[in-house]
Amino acid sequence: MSRGLRFVDADGHILEHPSGMVDYAPQRWRDRIWHIETDAEGCEWCVVNGSRTRASGMSMAGVAGMGAEARERARRGEIPYTQVRPAAFNAKPRLEDMDTDGIAQSVLYPTLLLGIQSTPDVAFADVQCRAYNDWLSDHVGEAEGRLFGIAVLPQQDIELAVREIARVRDLPGIVGVMLRPNPTLDWKPMNDRGYDPLWKAASDANLPIGFHPYQAGDLPGACLGLRLHSVGGSEEMPIDEALEAVGIDNIFYSQAIANPLDIMNTLAFTVAGGVCERFPDLKLVFLEANGGWLVSWLERLNHQHAIFPWDAPSLKLEPSEYFQRQCWISFDPDESALAFSANSPLCGADRIVWASDYPHADAVFPGVTAELEESISTLDVDQQAAIAGGNAAALYAL
Repeated sequence: MSRGLRFVDADGHILEHPSGMVDYAPQRWRDRIWHIETDAEGCEWCVVNGSRTRASGMSMAGVAGMGAEARERARRGEIPYTQVRPAAFNAKPRLEDMDTDGIAQSVLYPTLLLGIQSTPDVAFADVQCRAYNDWLSDHVGEAEGRLFGIAVLPQQDIELAVREIARVRDLPGIVGVMLRPNPTLDWKPMNDRGYDPLWKAASDANLPIGFHPYQAGDLPGACLGLRLHSVGGSEEMPIDEALEAVGIDNIFYSQAIANPLDIMNTLAFTVAGGVCERFPDLKLVFLEANGGWLVSWLERLNHQHAIFPWDAPSLKLEPSEYFQRQCWISFDPDESALAFSANSPLCGADRIVWASDYPHADAVFPGVTAELEESISTLDVDQQAAIAGGNAAALYAL
C-alpha cells in the first residue's frame, strides 16, 4: 500500500460451511449439526437441531464484491447458499481476496452461528459450538498463518462456556472467544458476579473476548427491551424467511439501533461496573457497532463516576482508564470520527482496530484498505501503523 502499512483485519467473518462441521460432531449428533440440504426440486434448506429453514436469503451474507444486483438477487433467494463467493468458506480463495486488498492477516468471527447463544437446547448448543470450533481450527490451519479463528461459546450456560474456553485455548489457530453483548443471565447486567467464571476463564486462557452483536432479537437487550423485533418491514421490501427465522423483521432498525446500544451497555458494565477491576488481565474488544460514540460515552462514564462515586464503589481508576488498559474498539474503515478518536486522550490510537466485515453484503471489496488509509491519513506514521495492524496483532497475540 502507499504508506507501507501492514493491514490486519480484526473482525472478518466466515460463512458456515454447507457440510464441513458435521464430521466434527459425535455420531449421534451429526444429523442435527448445522448443514445445508438440497431437496429434489433443488431448493436449499438450512438444518439445525432438527429444524429446517429455507436457506433463501442466507446467501446475502456471502456476496461481498458481487455488486448491488447480486445483493438483490440474494435477498430474493435467487443465489443458492452454496454458490456465494467461494472465499466465504474456503481458505485458499480467501487468501487471494486478502491479497487483492493487501491484507496480511484476518481474524474470523462466525456468521449464522453468531446466534448459537439463542438456542434453548443447551446440550445441542454445546455440541454445535465444539463442532464449529474444531472445524474452524482446521480451516484456518489451511491458510499459512494468515487466518485465525474466534471460538463460539454456549453462552446460555456459564459452566459449559467456561469448559469450552478451557478446551479451545489449546486449539491451533484459535485466538479468542466470542460473546453476544446480551445479558443472558435473566437480564442481569454483565457486572453481575454470575458472569465472573467467564471472565476468569478467559483471563486464565489468555484469550480476548470479542463482544459481537447479531441481528436476532431473541436475547435480552435492546431488541427485546425496545420492541425492535416487532418493527415491520415495508411492502416494497417484504420480510423474507431467513429474517423471520432469526426473529427479526427489519434489520434496518435492529442493526442501526440495537448493535450500538447493546455494545455501549456492555462496555459500561464491564469498565465501570467492576469487571475490569476484578480481572485486570482480561482483554475485551467491542465490535460491529461503529466507534464514533466511544469518546463521548467514556466522558460520560467518567463524569458519572466523579459525581456519584458511591454508585461504583469498587473502582480504583476512572472508567476510561480501565478501557485504555485492557479494551479495544472496532471502527468501520470509513468512519469520520476515527482520527478524532485516535487523538483523544480518552481513547487513543492504540485502542482502535478495524473490521472488514468480509464477506458480508455491506463489506467494501475491493477497496477496504484504501478506505482505511484515507480515514487515517491525517495521523502520524506510528498511529497509522497501530490502527492498520499493530493493535489487532497485539490484541489477538498473532
